[in-house]
Amino acid sequence: MAIHPNTQSMLYESLPEFLLVAKYCIEFRKDTSLWPAPGCYGYPAALILLSIVDSIGSYVENGNVENHFKILNNTEYYDLGLDEESLRVIYNYYRNTLSHHSVLTPNVVLDIGQPGDTIFEKINSIFILKLAPFYDLSVLSVNKLLNNPQVLSNNITIKNIEKKL
Repeated sequence: MAIHPNTQSMLYESLPEFLLVAKYCIEFRKDTSLWPAPGCYGYPAALILLSIVDSIGSYVENGNVENHFKILNNTEYYDLGLDEESLRVIYNYYRNTLSHHSVLTPNVVLDIGQPGDTIFEKINSIFILKLAPFYDLSVLSVNKLLNNPQVLSNNITIKNIEKKL
């Protein structure tokens, strides 16, 4: 954590920090003598990865917070090709419910997954968000944002943040 000359500079520290902590959470394995079930720190990992999506979307996509999640379909970033229902589920039942209530709704689950797995899918009536491939794609998306100075220079979101001083 450092003092930064501007908001853009801070992104070069904050987003990689988020990625490192998300990776730690996904790679951690719970001791079943202490936890009721095996797994990783899935809830914090998901919340961090969804915050990264929200952040990147805030700099690239126009409109309200819900529009930020359209970055998941942006061909320059996540390029998931999700339908509107899936985008709503990710925004409302993963991001919002997890960040505001620390739980997920019924039929909405997390899975560690494996690199190369489909990130988000619906099987029968169950929605599944897979953390390991989501993390891998988030690394690529963060790098695309941070290595594209055109997106961040004169960015309206950064200007609005800096007005709040």
